[in-house]
Amino acid sequence: VSVLLSNSGLMDQLQTVLSSSSSSSSSSSLFTPSTCPPSALLCCSHLLLSSLVTLQHVHSSQVQKSISWSLDEAVQRLLVQKRNMDNLSLVSLLRLLQALLDADLESEVVSLTSGPSLVGPRPLGVEDGSLYPLGTRGAQCLSTALSGLLLQKHELLLRASVNCLGSLLGFLQRRSPSTAKFVVCQQWNRFLVYCLLSSGESYRLHPVVHKLITILLKHGNSAAVLWEPDLLWVMEAVELRGVKELSEEATQSLRLLLTQTLRSVLQPPLTEEQKQRVKSVIKSLALHTPPNLPSKVLRFGDVSICLSDFTVKSEVFQ
Repeated sequence: VSVLLSNSGLMDQLQTVLSSSSSSSSSSSLFTPSTCPPSALLCCSHLLLSSLVTLQHVHSSQVQKSISWSLDEAVQRLLVQKRNMDNLSLVSLLRLLQALLDADLESEVVSLTSGPSLVGPRPLGVEDGSLYPLGTRGAQCLSTALSGLLLQKHELLLRASVNCLGSLLGFLQRRSPSTAKFVVCQQWNRFLVYCLLSSGESYRLHPVVHKLITILLKHGNSAAVLWEPDLLWVMEAVELRGVKELSEEATQSLRLLLTQTLRSVLQPPLTEEQKQRVKSVIKSLALHTPPNLPSKVLRFGDVSICLSDFTVKSEVFQ
């Protein structure tokens, strides 16, 4: 990673691609509006940059030259312009946002700029200041955009969206717990959970849906999740299929969901019989050791993506 970060030519090329894709790209861009970078090039740039952000954050590698990127425009694309973007472009953009949120939006690799659609007028208030450059308004906009993308039911988009949502709530919890609580307690989340779970058994056993419910419960929104029908649907689905038929990813996500369910105070609270039913499934999951299958590489036109990069991230209990 140090070799890549010290390559000024590479960083310049990444900057050119990102700048040229902007609707407000400067006149100095090497691309004219009619020759904007191909979708595959932009996706690869997003994915490469997300890896650089993550690795630099982990290893504290020295950065010779940072890239300027508009967080304001990125959020607006997800919120307003997503219909004009293909799924792979959305996935790669979400992966980059996730990496930046995990680094608390303070990466030395990417210098983020904000805008009036994210933060309020200056001088910034306490909440906007603590969340800068995202701001409280930006956090709400990004949360709304991610919720909408989860309803698209495209496999990679589902994974990228829920991982980004988890990273967003983690960032908010570290910087402004009150904002995290506000975002997670929006009534829209109840509708989102119901829509996904009512889509059939495959979604009731899907790691993305498990993680969504887990993070809502973890961050305090027990009102968005009900035992009946929500958790009962999940329980019946796993009991009907049997834990032996679950993938490693589904096994882990389901175990975390049920563990969080026991930690949370649902409305109405679980009965002792319901708690024992949950514990019984958790015990069965603990005894199940699914095979660890090799990661798949998916091909989308000119872009190859390793599916392991979009594994649903596990929530760590505190």
